[in-house]
Amino acid sequence: MSRELEQWLLEERREGFKEGFKEGFKEGLKEGEDRVAALFKRMKADGRLQDFSDALKDKNAREKLYKEYGIE
Repeated sequence: MSRELEQWLLEERREGFKEGFKEGFKEGLKEGEDRVAALFKRMKADGRLQDFSDALKDKNAREKLYKEYGIE
């Protein structure tokens, strides 16, 4: 394999990795936003507005609420 071809293949892999990472990050961010929105919607429906503050500030409290509401 020629040096130029090897260099081109390496660049293509790097670009593919960057694009894949960027798309994965966007998808993960959207899933996280959807998860939080689902939690807050359920909490509001249950009248648990006082728990919003804890859920916003404390990841452990938020995880406990996700489990309580069965949100994956």
